Amino acid sequence: MRNLISAAILLLFVALPVSAQNDKQPKPAVSAETLALYEPGEFKGMKYRLMKPIDFEPGKTYPLILSLHGAGGRGTQNIKSLRNWNEWLADENLRREHPAFVLAPQSNGSWLDNTSDVQIYPEPGSITVEDLPEGMRKFGARLIGRIDEAGAVREPYGVLDEALELIDAKLTEQYKIDADRVYVLGHSMGGMGTFTAIYQHPDRFAAAIPSAGIFFPWLDAKRIQDVPIWIFHGDADPTVDYIGSSHPFQRLKKLKANAKFTTLKDVKHNANQYGFNYTGDVPEKGYITEYASDRVDKTDHVWDWLFKQSRSRQEEDAALNETLEGINDRFKNVDVQLVEWPVELQEELGELKRIAFMATPVEKPEGKLPLLITLHGGGGRNMSLNQQLERSAKVKGLELAELAEKDMILLEPNTAAPFDPASLNTMLDYVLATYPEIDTNRIYLMGHSMGGIGTWTWINASPERFAAASPSGIGIGDSGNAQRLADLPIWGMVGGADNPDRVAGIKRMVERLREAGNQRVKYTEFPGANHAAANAAVFSSVELVDWMLGFSKGE
Repeated sequence: MRNLISAAILLLFVALPVSAQNDKQPKPAVSAETLALYEPGEFKGMKYRLMKPIDFEPGKTYPLILSLHGAGGRGTQNIKSLRNWNEWLADENLRREHPAFVLAPQSNGSWLDNTSDVQIYPEPGSITVEDLPEGMRKFGARLIGRIDEAGAVREPYGVLDEALELIDAKLTEQYKIDADRVYVLGHSMGGMGTFTAIYQHPDRFAAAIPSAGIFFPWLDAKRIQDVPIWIFHGDADPTVDYIGSSHPFQRLKKLKANAKFTTLKDVKHNANQYGFNYTGDVPEKGYITEYASDRVDKTDHVWDWLFKQSRSRQEEDAALNETLEGINDRFKNVDVQLVEWPVELQEELGELKRIAFMATPVEKPEGKLPLLITLHGGGGRNMSLNQQLERSAKVKGLELAELAEKDMILLEPNTAAPFDPASLNTMLDYVLATYPEIDTNRIYLMGHSMGGIGTWTWINASPERFAAASPSGIGIGDSGNAQRLADLPIWGMVGGADNPDRVAGIKRMVERLREAGNQRVKYTEFPGANHAAANAAVFSSVELVDWMLGFSKGE
């Protein structure tokens, strides 16, 4: 019965009967040169074409794109399954920049994994037209009628299961396929198939590009919220209504999913394929991209974006989001969010990890807010971002923000190496440009251990950026230029039972600052505290936060 019902859905998108398609030899939709690059094959009755990476090396590992054609590619002669975007993927420059396998199977029906226990259609009688969004009701009325008549509909030929088995049973045995970088994309029926593929197998794909497709409103969008998705649709599409993409994107946006949606204004159905050649928004044409959350990669070139995605990153993001949800359920005073640095800044950001943590007041006041930047210690360098997030909410910056209950923003960047002032300045420039609510006269910095030396080196490099600072738990001693910091309020802290060099180093720092004429220097030694206990004391010191917030640049 399940296959019979899915056939009903399929018929909504089939413009011509199969027999009419096979009356004569079909004409390829790509050039003869491109057709020759895609070698024909057959697997369990499913025809397919495979393009190998340019200058293929058998011992090298490559990503793979699963390319799903639309209704115009249906058939069994293995010709029309190649569409416009397969031509673009065959471009020599693109192939050299992003060498990959491209698999283009051919279906004579729908894109559906018939072996999956995950259904994509509603049970008969479970939905009514009134249950559907306004723009889908005309479509929905036809669908519900077809479901009621499902017993008279032939079974579909949905070959998604054969395509996936081909990858697993043959291609990965024959070639070195990167299992963390398998992508799926398609247009029209292929766009719907792309949504179906990631819905039935959300843990399998590193990213997806559905163009002019449909994600049915009765499907649970949570299943695909962690898959990086870039949706394209023309708002003048007369074949597959724009709401087929806009409605699921709004659902994904509410879930803060890893999804983005590009509207192609005044574009009709076939021209939607322009999405597979997208190199950036064109506001004057109305080609605009929206983002479902801050975790979305904002790379604007479609192929650069696609090949950057990996399943391992997807799994990391899923773990981060789960941890983040738990923290925000526990915290009462601040909202915690993840801040991902733009790709174009990565080189300048050096060893800073791609995600930082930010805490903002639950009840945001009007006006500008101070910014406190906290730098973690050396233990965080080799931790996963998820481990760092958990740790920050227990004994680092995020916990301090929750304890302090202050009207401020807290930012905690993460690094895989000692903190570099140049990278941190690039980061701060971006943060100030992105968050205009920050009071640039009230920026504060603190850190313990490696974070303490990071604080010291940064305020030495750029003392004019900060209103107060607290370098702690490290043997600073005679390093740096105390004279440059004569006007900056500084509070040094250290554990009394820490390594004697660290204790002496913080004491010496304070002495030198006072000798340089700094009259706003403080020193605290936590009696009996070792290195770890001193870290906990520093990052639970509401008194320290109160003290820093009392200063403003120029006062």
